[in-house]
Amino acid sequence: MKSVSRIMMMLVAIVVLALPFSVASAQTNTRSVTWTEDQVNNSYRVTNPWRRSVTDVSVDLQAGQVVISSTQTYRRATYQVEAIYEPSISNGRIYWTLTSASANGEPASQDLINQINASISTSWRNYVRQQAGTGRVQGIVITDADITVTYSVGR
Repeated sequence: MKSVSRIMMMLVAIVVLALPFSVASAQTNTRSVTWTEDQVNNSYRVTNPWRRSVTDVSVDLQAGQVVISSTQTYRRATYQVEAIYEPSISNGRIYWTLTSASANGEPASQDLINQINASISTSWRNYVRQQAGTGRVQGIVITDADITVTYSVGR
């Protein structure tokens, strides 16, 4: 009986000693990153589009959405393109959804919008994996002036 009580006391002591370490390792830090509309429009990817056919790229932040405008020039035609994206958070990640698009004022079909959304979902995930460290997005707020992303990282 004494040996059983000693074993129980040892187990309790081990658990009590280990508890502060497990709580400390479970703590997270919450951080926020804010980008102004000017910072976004002066970023390398906006000022130097990856295709030469894309020029005059402009990002307009609006409440809860982002409007991207550009000129796309091809051999036989030039298009003024506008796309509206809205963010959502799922499983600690930001997902951008194209809600509407137009070329020279003519709206894109829903089928085309669905194809674009399927494509950007994968490319956005890959970009975030390469650029961002570990962490989980907790919130995103878009105003007329800036974008603020709040995320948590492990200790």
